Amino acid sequence: MQTHTINSLRLKAIVLNGGAHAFDTRTGRSYSVNATAQVALLMLQDGASRDELIERLAGLCAQPESVVAAGIDGFIEQLGRYAS
Repeated sequence: MQTHTINSLRLKAIVLNGGAHAFDTRTGRSYSVNATAQVALLMLQDGASRDELIERLAGLCAQPESVVAAGIDGFIEQLGRYAS
């Protein structure tokens, strides 16, 4: 699956408010995100790669890597559309 490349500066412009929302400080848009997406976004902001995300989240969520990979690919695809 081809995923969008997300500019790290764009990722840094997204702020989590702790209430299941992510706020894009550059566009003013707000997005609902679940707890797993919040963790994934923080990891991406810290420079984690797709593979690192999958490995870490599979362990944290006690899920097979294939299941986590499908979710991460969808999440990265969405971030690429909204934060590019």
